[in-house]
Amino acid sequence: MGRTYNQDCILAHALDLLGERWTLLILRDLFLGPQRFGDLQAGLPGIGANLLSKRLKELEEAGLVKGPASGENRGSYRLTEIGEGLRPAIRMMMKWSIHYFMENTDPSPARECIYSDDLQPDSVALAIELFANFCPESEHNYVAHVMIDDFPYTLYNMNGAMTCRRGADTPAVATLSTDVTTIMKSFRHEFTLEEATSRMTMSGDQKALDHLLSCIVHTSDHKKEMSPLAMMEAS
Repeated sequence: MGRTYNQDCILAHALDLLGERWTLLILRDLFLGPQRFGDLQAGLPGIGANLLSKRLKELEEAGLVKGPASGENRGSYRLTEIGEGLRPAIRMMMKWSIHYFMENTDPSPARECIYSDDLQPDSVALAIELFANFCPESEHNYVAHVMIDDFPYTLYNMNGAMTCRRGADTPAVATLSTDVTTIMKSFRHEFTLEEATSRMTMSGDQKALDHLLSCIVHTSDHKKEMSPLAMMEAS
């Protein structure tokens, strides 16, 4: 009985820490890399400066986020190692959310997002990371740059898992440039491989590009079975 109580306490404390409004969205934005306060607020329409400050302070006190150094007014907020450890859990929550709102056909803002091409590049870049982890490529580690509507990202495919970061400062073996609409329509199987690639510019290592394309366009039956949207549509 005591063991069950302790487990309940652990879950309750985790929910107390992470369940406040905006907290998970702040963490999601920091998964892509450090952000200044103003950039975080701009990426979270609707959050006030006072509430954002409160949430960031709570995350700093919990050891999940590291804020600017004392006296550094324009410094960045970044995830700590413990905060970064939440990435798999939030990734699975994103997958569950897509599944849920695709099954639930009632109109909702979340469902509209899935079928919208009017999304921020950051959201689409994180979706590539999410989809990539259902198309694992464990035998070929690589770093690739992806430009989405002129916003640069770096994708690290290491040991069968992909991580996405803002910027393109790290050397890469492959580069893919496209736009939000092309990626979203490809996710939803509205574009064939030929239609999608006609709207992309690619260069570099072909094996890396082939894997990256399979995470976006899902070119074979096997890969389509492994892709989140295909699984959700079939369920």
